[in-house]
Amino acid sequence: MKRSFTFSSNSIRLSWASWLIVAAIVAGIIYFLPVLWPKFEHFNPQTDYRLPYELSNDYWVFKRWSRYACSEYPAVVIGDSVIWGQYVAMDETLSHYLNEQAGREIFANLGVDGTHPAAILGLLKYYGRAISNKAVILHLNPLWMSSKKHDLSGEEEFRFNHPDLVPLFISKPDCYRPSFSRRIGIALERSVPFFNWTSHIKAVYFENMDLQNWTLENPYTNPLKAITLELPQPENKPKSNPVVWSERGMKEQDFPWVQAEESFQWASFKEAIKILKSRNNDVFVTLGPFNPYILTEESLARYGNMKGQMEAWLEEEGIDYKSLPDLPSEYYADASHPLKEGYARIAEQLFGMESFINRVKGISSE
Repeated sequence: MKRSFTFSSNSIRLSWASWLIVAAIVAGIIYFLPVLWPKFEHFNPQTDYRLPYELSNDYWVFKRWSRYACSEYPAVVIGDSVIWGQYVAMDETLSHYLNEQAGREIFANLGVDGTHPAAILGLLKYYGRAISNKAVILHLNPLWMSSKKHDLSGEEEFRFNHPDLVPLFISKPDCYRPSFSRRIGIALERSVPFFNWTSHIKAVYFENMDLQNWTLENPYTNPLKAITLELPQPENKPKSNPVVWSERGMKEQDFPWVQAEESFQWASFKEAIKILKSRNNDVFVTLGPFNPYILTEESLARYGNMKGQMEAWLEEEGIDYKSLPDLPSEYYADASHPLKEGYARIAEQLFGMESFINRVKGISSE
């Protein structure tokens, strides 16, 4: 008996050809929207630009800034908040004083707050592909090896900075235990620009919330009006109060330190160097400085032993580096962050190296 009804009163059934057209349209949106978006979203970095602090986890913006920096500057400086400048204004960072020593704008600040070496490795691997054929200063903050917890080599689970940048499956730190679905989501963000772009949209315009939760929090606001196409600008002031460490009431610390051959962070840092060199970058490494006045004698001795192991590896690999000398006590804001006078002193120390000066001369003539 022939049926006298359809699947519903208003049904629309697509043919296979129609489904192919829909799939092509969706695929086009997924591919082209992230590609075209930079043409509409205003991004105009000024002198001494650094990523806005609130966008430290927005890797879409980092990718865009690194691409811009590598097109406009001969050299880039990569590292954590020591390079970013936690206790200084934009015109008091290491990159600023290096440019001052050089006499012109050569170095761009690619520092990102909280990027321990494992995070730097992920940042370079997945979002820093534009950093190639450049002069690179890669900074290592020893604080990340001060304990097994900071080193991510402990077994106890805890929350740490930039978990979306560390290994997800192979060589994953034991302290990192995201769900399988979360790992898949992160992997998609790393490999599919559309998903990284949607995270950027949430971070910049929707307070890191998905559209459903944002509309619940803002029921009378048009979501389209929230997309202003204006990126936040970095503030030209310190993020934290620039006070000498001794005036903060900080006490002597007995950091246990993780020796280099056992360190997850040091292994990640070495891998970051290899990635940069594989992309034909001229890599110069800075070790420290670290505040020696805050350490016990025993901790200072362990630190010196660890640093010696790292220096030996750099020398064996033929990597140019500078193990930065201790600064005056009043130049430290805490265990590892200099104040502006410290950054100026570090720039002077680097320009006191013949190999560094020759490197700068080489890139200045390009």
